[in-house]
Amino acid sequence: MPIVNLDIVPELMNGDRGSQYQSIARGITEAIVASTGAPAESVHVLINEVSAKTYSVAGTMLSEQSEPSRPVSR
Repeated sequence: MPIVNLDIVPELMNGDRGSQYQSIARGITEAIVASTGAPAESVHVLINEVSAKTYSVAGTMLSEQSEPSRPVSR
């Protein structure tokens, strides 16, 4: 059974996280099914929210950065 762990910093996301997480989980499941032939029912996706207070880039916590990088809206 494939298990995918995904860490996300929610402070860097825009919009409705619930629907985004659903879309992410669906896309990951489809990719695993397409690439391995595993049945969708066997694919587990774990989404872990990581706080900007506990995530750093180049030694600086995201919560301490003046302008954290944000994704480009599509």
